[in-house]
Amino acid sequence: METSSCLSFAVDCGTLAKGAGVVIAAFILFVGTVYVLLAAVFGRYLGYLVLMVALSGWLILQAGLWVFGFWAQGPDTPTNLGPRGSEEAWLVVSAGLSADNDLSSTFESYPAAPWKPADLTDPEGSADAQSVQSAATAFLAEQSNEELGIPHEDLTAITSTQFRVDSTSFATADDGTRLAVVTAFFTGGGPHTTVSLYHDGGSVPRYSWMFLIGAIILFAVHLPLLDRAERKRKAFLTGGTAPAWYGPA
Repeated sequence: METSSCLSFAVDCGTLAKGAGVVIAAFILFVGTVYVLLAAVFGRYLGYLVLMVALSGWLILQAGLWVFGFWAQGPDTPTNLGPRGSEEAWLVVSAGLSADNDLSSTFESYPAAPWKPADLTDPEGSADAQSVQSAATAFLAEQSNEELGIPHEDLTAITSTQFRVDSTSFATADDGTRLAVVTAFFTGGGPHTTVSLYHDGGSVPRYSWMFLIGAIILFAVHLPLLDRAERKRKAFLTGGTAPAWYGPA
């Protein structure tokens, strides 16, 4: 049975709706009930300010742990422990009979210098070669299934293992971007295809930084308002003028 995805998310619409409902319900339950108690004691406005300052302060600490680690698990605590953005990966630029030259002029010189074949005797070079070959063959399989109109979940769909890699070469562009070219062919027959790729460093800490910056902004906005409201309340309790009454909290 086919499932529909919502917007650009590769998630079933029903699953996305359930997840959003759980988050909203949890926010109402855990944050809303605290606000009701604070509003009963301090009033609606002051209770809101107390809640937001406390919540944003907690978010700063939590997001700080996500971004920096702060040795929460010892001296070797890894960073970027929160929601992860895009991971580093090899991305395909094009696939055809020759290397792509639109992204970088370095592709024009392939297979001459500065291009070098993958060093499979070096563990790091072998790992890079496997990563780029996997990305290239997965792309070729996906493109083949699209051209043939075969759904990827179909048992007859072409898989990446049905492509054989002939060569893998690496180079570095003038701007420092790592480039790769893989030549491969379909084991069932067909021409050699040259796949051009570049390495994307990803943005793993993106969401953690968004939480941290957003929490700092919320804290910076609400803290002065809380201080001002507290001063007015103190002035009233010590003989000042009572604020306007807007009904029960």
